[in-house]
Amino acid sequence: MADDLLVISRLVVVVAFAAAAAGSIIRPHATSAVAVRSVTVVELLAAVGLLSHATAWGSAILALGCLLAPVVRWLIRPGDEVEALPAVLRSFALAIPTMLVILLGRPHAGPDALQWLSGLGIARLGVVSVGVALLATACLVSFGSRGLRRSAPPAADSVSLLAAPPSPDALPFASAPLPAPALLRRGPQLTIGMATYDDFDGVYFTIQALRLYHDLEDTELLVIDNFGCAQTESFVRGWARGRYVLAKDVVGTAAPRDLVFRKANGAAVLCCDSHVLFAPGAIARLKRFHREHPDCGDLLQGPLVYDDGELVSTHYDPVWREQMWGIWATDERGLDRDGEPFEIPMQGLGVFSCRGEAWPGFHPGFRGFGGEEGYLHEKFRRSGRRCLCLPWLRWMHRFGRPRGVPYPLIVEDKLRNYLLGHAELGLDPEPVFSHFAQYLPAERILDIAAQTKESARAVARRGT
Repeated sequence: MADDLLVISRLVVVVAFAAAAAGSIIRPHATSAVAVRSVTVVELLAAVGLLSHATAWGSAILALGCLLAPVVRWLIRPGDEVEALPAVLRSFALAIPTMLVILLGRPHAGPDALQWLSGLGIARLGVVSVGVALLATACLVSFGSRGLRRSAPPAADSVSLLAAPPSPDALPFASAPLPAPALLRRGPQLTIGMATYDDFDGVYFTIQALRLYHDLEDTELLVIDNFGCAQTESFVRGWARGRYVLAKDVVGTAAPRDLVFRKANGAAVLCCDSHVLFAPGAIARLKRFHREHPDCGDLLQGPLVYDDGELVSTHYDPVWREQMWGIWATDERGLDRDGEPFEIPMQGLGVFSCRGEAWPGFHPGFRGFGGEEGYLHEKFRRSGRRCLCLPWLRWMHRFGRPRGVPYPLIVEDKLRNYLLGHAELGLDPEPVFSHFAQYLPAERILDIAAQTKESARAVARRGT
């Protein structure tokens, strides 16, 4: 009886690991090809080792390590991804038969599995075969659909934001974290996420246009609601079958955009405003780009198409105007839809994409609107990456607001964000002061500058 229990326990884990490894081979994850192949090999070794009585006990320990290592990581950071809980529970469930083999199988973990199966009668063999087939099907469907998200990078550097920035040579490409075993790793290829504030109409038409006219295979839709709209939540969770996250703690554009990347399950992330339409084929081509460049850590953007459907702008020129750092400009290389990617200095953040592990985060002190353009681009360059315009990643943005802008537009927020961003990057703040002197009295600017320095020191203290 004990031998039967041990062999059945081993077979349960064998089928689960073999199915997960098969899923990795059939539908490879693009996060890190070398790391994923290594994990898949470990899974296959554990599955094969569990078949033999001579190696079953050691292989059970290997399997338990595969199951519990990412679970421990998730438990340390439980807030990173609530939707990962089902995957964690599956891992715990598989750990039960694994632990039985470890606790009861020393020094003898039962006979060879194949030998044991051959000794069953026809009736018992049929029952076991049906059970194994059902388990394999469940594994392939369940493990192939969702995964435990990777740990997110910190939202800001843990060094003094008023210190001189490190040289680009000191900041190489961020290494991709070792992925979880395939049992917990499955996730979509791309997450399309948007931050919204009291904009049901924009969310509705952006999502429905994506669903009607674009290739959303292996793509998840994610909405971060910075306002709290019951109609938006109902639509996203219901009709759109997307994911909805309410995040009202910090009002502004940076915090919810940052959450898009931290909450995304996709290996690559496309963040867009909640009132954007994409040119035909743009989403499919972006997914193909990420598949063909799995190690790309660059910030990817595309030309803005104006309301006439013809004029485009490919980037910002770093010029101060109307409380903004950057004015729209056009590089002729972006006029050819099939042209090669080219580097740009900065761009509006209505649409931008990068791999999840390459996301550098926004400054945690950003509030309200403004300060992100240029700042984010410089963070990518400081880490040795590029800011690229992909001429085919075209998008149209609704600038018109006949009923007014629903979110708060406060000059002091813009000034504070620019000062925080410039301090973090070690940029000269004088152009910021000179520009905002047109909009605020000198006493108010000095007061905000003092608050900014204290905020920077507080972030530095938390980092240490």
